[in-house]
Amino acid sequence: MAIVAMFEVNGATSSKYDEVIRRLTEIGQRVPDGQMYHICYGDRQRLQVIDVFESQAKLDAFGAKLMPILRDMGIEAKPTIFEIYKIIEGQ
Repeated sequence: MAIVAMFEVNGATSSKYDEVIRRLTEIGQRVPDGQMYHICYGDRQRLQVIDVFESQAKLDAFGAKLMPILRDMGIEAKPTIFEIYKIIEGQ
């Protein structure tokens, strides 16, 4: 079942976020297996993230690769997870 992960993020400036994306790209995780949507939003000095994954297992597998990068960058991210009832896509 698809899930949405709403992260409470501390320490993610736009420059740090861009560096995290660069590092993920280097290890082939720019778009990780099972990720349906990634949204980064908010003040550029305190960015927040919402991800939609096919399953909790796919998010957990990605988290094992992401979390060491975040720790190295001094970024904390605590998710609140919800099962998705329905996704309606626009055109």
